[in-house]
Amino acid sequence: VHGILNIIGWGTLLPIGVIVARYFKQFPIKLDPCWYYFHYSCQVVGYILGTAGWGLGLFLGHESKYYTFHSHRVLGICIFGFTTLQILAFQFKPTQEDEYRKHWNVYHHFLGYALLVMIPVNIYKGIKLLKPDNITWKWTYNGILVLLGVVVLAFEIATWAVFLYKKCCKKTVEESSPRRVEIEEDNKGQTNEGSSPRRVEIEKDNKGQTNEGSSSRRIEVQECFDS
Repeated sequence: VHGILNIIGWGTLLPIGVIVARYFKQFPIKLDPCWYYFHYSCQVVGYILGTAGWGLGLFLGHESKYYTFHSHRVLGICIFGFTTLQILAFQFKPTQEDEYRKHWNVYHHFLGYALLVMIPVNIYKGIKLLKPDNITWKWTYNGILVLLGVVVLAFEIATWAVFLYKKCCKKTVEESSPRRVEIEEDNKGQTNEGSSPRRVEIEKDNKGQTNEGSSSRRIEVQECFDS
């Protein structure tokens, strides 16, 4: 029960919440504000299940008279402490206009990604303690991580594909926009006092040609001689 609660709560729901925040907040798919409610729900439910499993683990460790798993216990306490800070961070999140919001974002993201590393490590440590009957548990959690990894890889590819597509489209639009050149000069190619300037305006497409449906080429020459 201890292992199941922690695998589902901390090992599955918390990463799903991170995936939702990473790929549904802004890019490549924007689901505002649905992403936030789903992210928050995954974190809270995962925290409740994980905390129940963590408390059960402390009880089992206390009742065990012959075995002490120091590193597994310490990592479990750290994970509980960090996840508690993450949950509390939701309650004290600054508004978008607050100057401290960027610092809160850095803290929240850094701690979240640190937990994504610590949680699988500790789960594998716990599975290792079940030997020799740990093969099923190990491959079950391997399957969960592989599934999550495939989902992340797919969304990451989609993110870069959309980003590069939009960047390419923007570049194409900029290149197809007409260019304007303005030259001011007098009859001799210089601007002197008392003479009115001559202005040449050129608008053309990239090929320097005027086609139906393309940008026009217009030359306007205005000149005036000294009176």
